[in-house]
Amino acid sequence: MKQTPQPYLIGVANVDVTPPAGSSLAGFAARIEPSNDVYLPLRCVITAITDRARSSTVLIVSIEWLGFYDNTDHVRRLISTATGIPTDHILLCGTHTHCGPPMRKKIDEDRHGSIDLEFIDRVFGDIARASAEAVASQKPTAVRAVSGWCGFAHSRRKPDGEGGIEWMPTLDAPHDHTVPVIIFEDDKGTPIHVLFSYACHPTSSGPILQIGGDYPGFAARKIEETFNCSSAFLLGCAGDQKPYIPDPGRPAFPMYPIEAIRGLGEQLAASVANAIRFGNSVPVTGPLTVLSRKLILRNEVMPRQVYESSLKAEQLFEQRWARHTLAILDRDKSPDRDLPFEIQALQFGQDLLLVALAGEMSAEYGLRLVRELSHRFSFVWPIAYANEIVGYVPVERQYSEGGYEVLVNMQYLLRPGPLERDSEERIFDTIGEILVD
Repeated sequence: MKQTPQPYLIGVANVDVTPPAGSSLAGFAARIEPSNDVYLPLRCVITAITDRARSSTVLIVSIEWLGFYDNTDHVRRLISTATGIPTDHILLCGTHTHCGPPMRKKIDEDRHGSIDLEFIDRVFGDIARASAEAVASQKPTAVRAVSGWCGFAHSRRKPDGEGGIEWMPTLDAPHDHTVPVIIFEDDKGTPIHVLFSYACHPTSSGPILQIGGDYPGFAARKIEETFNCSSAFLLGCAGDQKPYIPDPGRPAFPMYPIEAIRGLGEQLAASVANAIRFGNSVPVTGPLTVLSRKLILRNEVMPRQVYESSLKAEQLFEQRWARHTLAILDRDKSPDRDLPFEIQALQFGQDLLLVALAGEMSAEYGLRLVRELSHRFSFVWPIAYANEIVGYVPVERQYSEGGYEVLVNMQYLLRPGPLERDSEERIFDTIGEILVD
């Protein structure tokens, strides 16, 4: 019997990152009450992958929080010091649960008054130590990639028939039901670790006061129970997607109870299991190359009358945005327009390409990446919510429609306006420049 090649090493470690009940919760700006319970503990899973021929290692860190945001450089340095792995070989991903702790220095301190720095620093130290454990525990593995399908993601940008959109579930706008799966197997072909993804916001519950990891947390635990292995979730291009169980009596997105969220997670886990067992998988054996580049995306500065008009807006956040920007303009200064945006790619020869983008990317980014790069790579996996997340990044097509992803999010972040319309093309141009033939 021919033995399956094992060109890589795999090591996994995890850390509990659950804040104590009573902590503040990040994700919904209008939710100001503290948490009162934990429905599912939060964790961080570190996956260490080494190309045995090249002695090149990458760390994929998946945390069941919103993400790493402006802690990215600090956490990478901690991990690099603990492991010796270069900072640009460390990929930090958030599952983006909206029922985890505040950690964004630029946003959450303002929104919540303070963040629990002692807890956050302790967690980051634990992640660095666990990263060293993951590297030390590595063992030979074979790798294969496969896609599944899961249908509960719906676009939240329903066309209104007049060129705009309304915040309602729809499949009449772009969506992505693909479930990318990477399986790490031992020499007997048994799964020992699974990375999986889906492009859907983990906001099933709405702004409840319980701590938990939403559908990805339940999915990961079900996969581990099914295959007796470890797993980690990496969120896809989910910026404009939300979970929705079609119901004629509920045309809007509901707040699902915990058991329904568990059901969504188990539905995704079943998709992963079916893909592993029955899917047409791609063997991954190519050399591991880690590529990254930062480009500067820019916000538009809007005409002064737009800000003056927004002083009388109904929403307080819009008034605050207008006052903030006008104060800068009145000091004869230009608002800060530059947003450093990181693109990180893990390339396994021509077998597998993982592209990680530092934003809340619209689903069309993932669809376009697969469409345009599948002729070069056997398996293309788009990841969003990676490293220092800059906020929402719409595609050019969405600008004329307006909506939360185009302008409102930037108002919350006190940016002067939407990202410039050429942002999509500049991102794809940069991806094309960094990939290795």
